[in-house]
Amino acid sequence: MYHVFLADDEPWALMTLQNLIDWSDYGFAVSGEAEDGEQALERIIRTNPDLIISDIRMPGMDGLTVCTRIRQKSHVPIIIVSAKDS
Repeated sequence: MYHVFLADDEPWALMTLQNLIDWSDYGFAVSGEAEDGEQALERIIRTNPDLIISDIRMPGMDGLTVCTRIRQKSHVPIIIVSAKDS
């Protein structure tokens, strides 16, 4: 089974990402989540997921910085999402 990590500062967005997709149908399990960038980076390094889905704008550290730091250590696929229209 593959592991996906979800990062978004909006609780409703995390819940939607968890429930919108039946992850197990695709061989995935949600292995972790975070509501800010610093927390996300720490947990991603610790859990070593197979896929990361991250918001762009998060408190503490934005999603792009998280991606840059992850890229220094790993080539895990990252999907960037945003609910902002700007």
